[in-house]
Amino acid sequence: MAIVGLANLADATAADIAALPPDAFAGATADDLASMPAEAMQGMGPDMLAAMPPDAMGGMDADMMAAMPPYAMGGMDADTMAAMPPEAMEGMNADMMAAMPPTAMEGMGPDMMAAMPPDAMASMSPDMMAAMPPYAMGGMDADMMAAMPPDAMANMDPGMMAAMPTEALEGMGPEMMAAMPPDAMA
Repeated sequence: MAIVGLANLADATAADIAALPPDAFAGATADDLASMPAEAMQGMGPDMLAAMPPDAMGGMDADMMAAMPPYAMGGMDADTMAAMPPEAMEGMNADMMAAMPPTAMEGMGPDMMAAMPPDAMASMSPDMMAAMPPYAMGGMDADMMAAMPPDAMANMDPGMMAAMPTEALEGMGPEMMAAMPPDAMA
């Protein structure tokens, strides 16, 4: 398949992408995305991201992620997140996290978590934490933990605590401990 309306993906610009209707991305493949210049992702919108088959995200890399406007992450869902290569998460930032639906975190894995820059965690919400599978916390480190707002810990559960590397706890401050439910340490 292909992205309808783009004959030469290697020469696509942000303006080319922005001019396409969302359904132009319904047949996108990982090869299509991998063929595009990272800067072209600046034209991506949430409806376009939502229209893409999840497998297309296999062509995403960190530079493409970093170039995408934060509001485009509003089109992310759990299947799309799960299909993304972990290294693409290196391009994630706090504004992107804030724009992402919390349920997209259902697709997060530990390798993806480990690849995310710590400052992206500044927008982790309690709803995102609740949606994230416990094993994803296996990618957490102390810097990531320290960057999270304390209220994100409101939905921490025992499975998440068990999956989290011990060294990640070094980033947990007293405000975070106070925000955790009592049974999280069970």
